[in-house]
Amino acid sequence: MELTGKETCELLEIAKHAASLAAAVHCRAIGVGEFNVDTKRSSCDLVTEVDREAEREIVTAIRAARPNDGIIGEEGANFSGSSGVIWILDPLDGTTNFVHRYPAHSVAVGVEIEGRRVIGVVHDTFSNRVYAGVVGEGATCDGKPIAVRNECNLNQALVGTGFFPNADIRRLQADVLKQILPRVRDVRRSGCPSLDICGVASGVLDAFYECGLGRWDIAAAAAIAEAAGATILLLNSRVLPNQFLVVANSKLMSGMVALLVETGVVEVPL
Repeated sequence: MELTGKETCELLEIAKHAASLAAAVHCRAIGVGEFNVDTKRSSCDLVTEVDREAEREIVTAIRAARPNDGIIGEEGANFSGSSGVIWILDPLDGTTNFVHRYPAHSVAVGVEIEGRRVIGVVHDTFSNRVYAGVVGEGATCDGKPIAVRNECNLNQALVGTGFFPNADIRRLQADVLKQILPRVRDVRRSGCPSLDICGVASGVLDAFYECGLGRWDIAAAAAIAEAAGATILLLNSRVLPNQFLVVANSKLMSGMVALLVETGVVEVPL
């Protein structure tokens, strides 16, 4: 299934609008200052009523505009659809940051067609920046074109990462970090993978890696990064139950993969 230019523009505008509605939910909750907080897999894995309300806003907007599309959301939205278009939603990426008032959280709305990333919108709700991308057509931040940096040396690369909400896996991730940190310029951890991936897309970060991300964590931001010239790989782990996502420019990717293989945590890609 191929989209026309008009269809692509319509989907992108719907994604931006839906993300803005969810961002407004975030902002209202911050203004009120009180909301219910629950846990999922561990005390490090939080969910709030704001996540759920934001997802409802996104779903309502999408279904009003495109009732035949599929939808998959982190907080339970699941509509199979019949159009071949699937929306992948993270209504509040960086929930722990949001709960602690740490300024890194977003809304992520991605569009896939037949398993292919096509469109992504990530709305940074603290800065009110909006990242958007159409694979093959380019990416923007607040309407201005963005692109990956062309750094090719690991020792000059600023690398982003994140940690899985499980104590045993975090111990292994700490061991990996100990091996990576001396080999790169520095490492950053925002706690919001969609913004980290957009950081690669906009040249703020040179690469990003993380284990155990969900489809909703990846879909929107990976589309933006790919549209901005990044390469995206999923690598199988030798010791962890989840895959590693790696995002980097094409010149740096081979070095990042080799470094992760050297740590012993991922398999050599075929």
